[in-house]
This record gives sequence, C-alpha cells and structure tokens, in this order.
Amino acid sequence: MPDGNLNPLWARFLKKKKDLVARESLAKAYFFLVEAETRRLLARLPLRAYWEKKDDLGSAGVIGLLQALDHFTPPGNKTNDPGRAFEAYARYRIRGQMVDELRSLDFARRNLRKQARSIQEAERKLEVRLGRSPREEETAKALGISLDELYNWIAEINMLNLLSLDAEIGEAGVEGGSWADVLADSKAENPLDKVEKQEKIEQVAEALKDLGDSEQKVLHLYYVETLTFKEIGKILKVSESRVCQIHHMAVFRLQELVDVRRKHGRVYGR
Repeated sequence: MPDGNLNPLWARFLKKKKDLVARESLAKAYFFLVEAETRRLLARLPLRAYWEKKDDLGSAGVIGLLQALDHFTPPGNKTNDPGRAFEAYARYRIRGQMVDELRSLDFARRNLRKQARSIQEAERKLEVRLGRSPREEETAKALGISLDELYNWIAEINMLNLLSLDAEIGEAGVEGGSWADVLADSKAENPLDKVEKQEKIEQVAEALKDLGDSEQKVLHLYYVETLTFKEIGKILKVSESRVCQIHHMAVFRLQELVDVRRKHGRVYGR
C-alpha cells in the first residue's frame, strides 16, 4: 500500500495529465501492484514459461500501470479520494497486459480438463490401494507418463484456471466502467458475503493441514514470508525449478481438497 496521503498528488495529476513528474511519482507509489501481480502469475507458470517470461512479466506490468494512469478517471463519488478505485482499475490493466504477454504460450489445450480428472482419479485409486497419499512419481507411473510431464500437466492446469478467471473478469466489461460499480463498500459489508468468505478461509485452512510438509513450507514461505522461489530454494537446499514444481503440486492438491470439502460439506483427510 502507498505510504502517506496521495490525494494532493492525485489532484495535481488529474487536473493536468501531462504533468510527467506527478505521473512518475504515482507510478512509483503504485509499483507494488506490479510486483503483486507478477508474483501471482509467476507462481502459476509451467517451468518452460517461468524461465521464458520471468523478466518480461514485470516489464509488461509497468506498461499496464502507466496505461492505467493515463486512462483513469475516478468515479463521481471517489473524486476526493481516488486511490482505492485506481488500485482496482490498475490491477485490471496490469493483469491484462501480463496476460497479453502470455498469449504466445498455449495454456488452453482442450485436454487439460481431462488431464486434471485423470490425475485426480489416479490419486484416488492409489490412495485406496496404498493406504496413504501417493508420491508424485507413483501418480506419474499410474498415468503412464514421466514425472516431468506430470509436473507440466499440473502447472498448465493451474495456469488455465487462473487465466480462465481473468477472462471472466475481462468479459465483465471492466474497461467500460463497470469495474467501479463492483468495488466493495468497506463500510457496508454484506453479512452473507462475510459468512461465505469465512467459510472459504476455514476450508483452505483445513485443506492446508493435509498437504505434505514441503508443500506447506513452500506455500508459507512464498505467500506469507513473500520470498521468491530462488530464495526458498536456498532455504530448502533445492533448485529454484524444484521449488516451482512443489508449489504447482501444492496449489493443485489444495484446490482438489477444497473442492472435495465444498462438494461433500465435511472434512476428508488424505
């Protein structure tokens, strides 16, 4: 979050958008949005794309941030305090620019959903037979693929889920202005939304307990301690690529566990 009151700077910039000094100052203040979205996308990229796009995503995000500044007009009820509305709009523009950067990579193969079901079915059968959660190499063997191919499947499935969500956001017409209409009012939180949010938090918290130690540790270091995959690798004494693989497996299994809890309405251990 930006430090200090940026309203005077916003007033100066919105009055005259050719004020490059004000534009640069606001860009620096909101650069944290670029960093956040970069981390969000990098965490989901398959290894090939991770190394290929690692540096490009940040650059694309900066372009998106500058475009957001140039095109932003605060909603009528937020002209005196445009910062919060800008953050929502900027995230949309930043993410959109980054997704454009990723369009050259094929995450939309039609068989990805089928592959996800195949992995889940193989894991369920192995769990019944072994009496424990299967190791990744056991799942790969049951599917008749290499371990590296399993990691690629899971990474691409995770990325497809993320890009599908972004596509839904884009189709909502945010560019046309509806992004401001759906901003939550912090002073009037919907009680039902609050309950649903708490339920989701509890579902994820319970599911986390069923992940392996290394998966839990990677998720904690990445999302709580905000370390990079490279920094986590040094702590765990594994390569950056291996941390990326562990993260992909953790996200896939976490989603699977949460889906089971939501479907059955009770806790299932692995």
